[in-house]
Amino acid sequence: MTDEEVKPDPEREYEHWSLEIRRGALSLAILAIIIEGESYGYDIMKKLSREAYEGLQVEPSTTYPLLRRLEKRGILEGRWSDASGKRRRLYYVTRDGRRILRRMVKSWEGLNEQLNQLIMEAGLK
Repeated sequence: MTDEEVKPDPEREYEHWSLEIRRGALSLAILAIIIEGESYGYDIMKKLSREAYEGLQVEPSTTYPLLRRLEKRGILEGRWSDASGKRRRLYYVTRDGRRILRRMVKSWEGLNEQLNQLIMEAGLK
């Protein structure tokens, strides 16, 4: 092995792959939650903390920047609310965001189906 060759670290490679997959999946997950009705960042994190969504659990340091990015891109809109006695940002999916979400779901389903087919053909499932 030369100085330029690097031996792969399986754990590190898995973590890198997992992080990339989660980035896209979290946008879809958050939009799927908010499409049900307006939500606060805390409510989103609370729902994703359920055992059924173990792979989608997020920290505030991930949730709030992602919500701001989705809002900046026009997929979400937010408004300030004092309803609970605390000033919090309430998010909802915009009309364009709904169209984008439908396309995201269709794309996700297609990719999932194709990947499952390849996995089965490879004898991994």
